[in-house]
Amino acid sequence: MLAPDTRALLLDALRPPPGHSLDHAVATTFTLDLETALMVPLAFAGFRFDDQPDPIEVMEGLRGMGERLDVFCQAGAIGVARWPSDLLALVEDVIHPVRRPRPGHIFHPKVWVLRFVDRSDEPAYRLLVLSRNLTPDRSWDTILWLDGRPEGEPRPGNAPLARFVAALPRLAVTPLPPARRAAVAALADELGPVVWDLPAGVREARFHSIGLPGSPPFAADGHFEGDRVLAVSPFIRGGAIRRLFQSHPEQAVLVSRGEELDALHAHDRDVLEGLDVYELDPTASLASDDAEGDSPQTFLTRLHAKLFVAERGRQARLFVGSANATDAGLEQNVEFLCELVGPAASLGVEALVGDDAPFRKMLTPYVPSPPEERDEEAITAGRALEDLIFDIAAGARFDTKVTRHVDGWVPSVSTDTALPRFPDGTSVTLAAHNRPAETYSLAPGEPVQVELSPRELGDITPFLQVTARLQVGREVIERSTVICSRLHGAPEERFREILARQVDTPEKFMRLLALLIGFAARTGTETGAAGDGTWSWSPGGGEGVLELLARALSERPESIDHLEAIVERLRESPTGRTVLPHGWDDVWLPALKARRSMVGDAS
Repeated sequence: MLAPDTRALLLDALRPPPGHSLDHAVATTFTLDLETALMVPLAFAGFRFDDQPDPIEVMEGLRGMGERLDVFCQAGAIGVARWPSDLLALVEDVIHPVRRPRPGHIFHPKVWVLRFVDRSDEPAYRLLVLSRNLTPDRSWDTILWLDGRPEGEPRPGNAPLARFVAALPRLAVTPLPPARRAAVAALADELGPVVWDLPAGVREARFHSIGLPGSPPFAADGHFEGDRVLAVSPFIRGGAIRRLFQSHPEQAVLVSRGEELDALHAHDRDVLEGLDVYELDPTASLASDDAEGDSPQTFLTRLHAKLFVAERGRQARLFVGSANATDAGLEQNVEFLCELVGPAASLGVEALVGDDAPFRKMLTPYVPSPPEERDEEAITAGRALEDLIFDIAAGARFDTKVTRHVDGWVPSVSTDTALPRFPDGTSVTLAAHNRPAETYSLAPGEPVQVELSPRELGDITPFLQVTARLQVGREVIERSTVICSRLHGAPEERFREILARQVDTPEKFMRLLALLIGFAARTGTETGAAGDGTWSWSPGGGEGVLELLARALSERPESIDHLEAIVERLRESPTGRTVLPHGWDDVWLPALKARRSMVGDAS
């Protein structure tokens, strides 16, 4: 089970093995938080998350890793940030929203496939199968972590995983650039001969994708049949529970959320008869294991784990992944499960929820709560708005075209097809994600054609916020999402402007210098006293900077090129020029001249 500090522990699972670096990673998630996505390339770059990384660290981590990461998520399920960061520009090409597989259902898998290489370019692979979305939620989740290396010929057991990865680009709302599409296809092809290191006691791992167009149906009735059956699922439906437990209900254990069990008890209570039913105990100690001393503890609040166990005799099959115990989760959504086969003593029902199992200590027998009044009209309206948001995000390709005017840069947003019809009384607005208060109304059944107000180059973004509202009685129901549009006409200088905004003091400039050259974590060569916020640029204090630049020329000369672009952007404004410390040109210009000589000699 994942511990509560998901940012630290999930991202720990993404760090390369010792002596390796990331070559390429493909991830899938249902919901996506853009700020959380910013942290992923930092994990690949080896950053630790004991403290909140500063923007300079984020910027440098993303600069090198963004081209190696592709994240596929449900279109319409990208969360809206209250204070979006400028640095989201550095993950614009990483995020690929996908269409729903069929009306009323969703793209729901949570899988990471990573390719690492060592210094001799020998590959190593990692597979993460999770119940966790790429969001900052505080909930109990599962993660299966498998490392592997290629050996010999392709193995039939890897084919479902390879087909799943290969299918992802075809699901995207906007076609991937050729280079990214080729990288995903290459990663899928390489998975065939990989031999996975299985957990202790596990004899075999089998992969199951659900709901992909053209894929065979997942026969849940057969897969989950056993003498004893366990289902852990935050969301449940009566039809699926009946199918899962129909053979031996007296030997079945169900763990879910209290409110889901209450809803099932109220409308289909017979389905729970004879089952051993549990929910999370709200009084259990669910604090993070890594909380120490007087530091504030983070508490897990909700069940989000999904796993199924089918036990027959002395053998058990444990399924982990994204599917809930619902008809949609087991049949119609796009989902991914990994099946582990091994002895019941380690993978069976008793091992997971028996009296001595750690997870069992956090459960309490389910007792129905008194029925609560539900505003069915508001619930129905909310679902209708969610469907509308999904249809808008996936049904049309949004384009943002940027033109330069005398008073700034003007984005114009358009779609290639008309929007769907809206439910009666519904209003839909559009805004740039970084200017949510500046909204523009959209018309049902019409293509989008909106010209936004002029803005600075660094404020240009392809991320758009779409919000649907509907008044039900005295309550206004609202649903929002971020849409990733295709950006046209924005000059390359936009990124330099964004990067320069992060460097607004001489101290941050020096931090950037150290990170660019790559010595910050390994040496103490930054000029100035650690932690006191002061920097020396007197003739007697410049040797450390000169040494950094000299080492950059010999070990990472390309870092001088990137630094030059930022320095030039800073020189363009009076404020930026104050960021360059006094005496900077005395050490910078000789280094820049040497770099240009190197480039000239190479050509």
